[in-house]
Amino acid sequence: MLTIGPTGSGKTVLNRQILRRRDFVVVLGIKQRDPELYGPFQAEGYQLVRKFDPEPPPDADRWRILLVPQTDKHGTEGRQAKAKVFRQALNDIQDAGRWCVYGDDILYLADQLRLSPELEELWILGRSEGVSVVGSSQEPVNIPVMAYSMSTHLFLFKNPDLYRARRMAELTGVNREVAQETIMRLPDYEFLYINKSTGKMVRSMVIVARGA
Repeated sequence: MLTIGPTGSGKTVLNRQILRRRDFVVVLGIKQRDPELYGPFQAEGYQLVRKFDPEPPPDADRWRILLVPQTDKHGTEGRQAKAKVFRQALNDIQDAGRWCVYGDDILYLADQLRLSPELEELWILGRSEGVSVVGSSQEPVNIPVMAYSMSTHLFLFKNPDLYRARRMAELTGVNREVAQETIMRLPDYEFLYINKSTGKMVRSMVIVARGA
């Protein structure tokens, strides 16, 4: 699954709602501190950890993890330290199966942390092991091909920029003209949903309760 949209468009809120349907979830936290992102996950019972153990506690029927590698390094050293922890976690998940991995910035994970090989393994082989990947990106360009080609579901949020809207429409695999026009004209916090398996395209609708 992949969501694309500018900052503040509603991607993370939607993803949290979707992740509630999964029992074993690991969120890859790329920043040491990010209260706007981490706070809502922790409020829903996600446990913040610095290292990942793929085996849940005994008798646990649900386990939600917020993985934030601890490092006092910056720049290249800091990225390498985080990448090492995430790489091991992704390999462990591949072996263990059943987990759902959420990357809030799939471009940073793939490009800056150079985790494309591990993520691609999960996109290609993980489904047979019960593993799923939920990716999110602010930009529709330079994201890994597998992020959208292997995703069953796409959620594309409003973007009035013609170039970006056109690029998002190209990722859909459906009627590009309709997709582009819809993406550019979406109201705030709404999205265009595409089921990649069936080619079905549906626009969301925000319903405001009376008196709200």
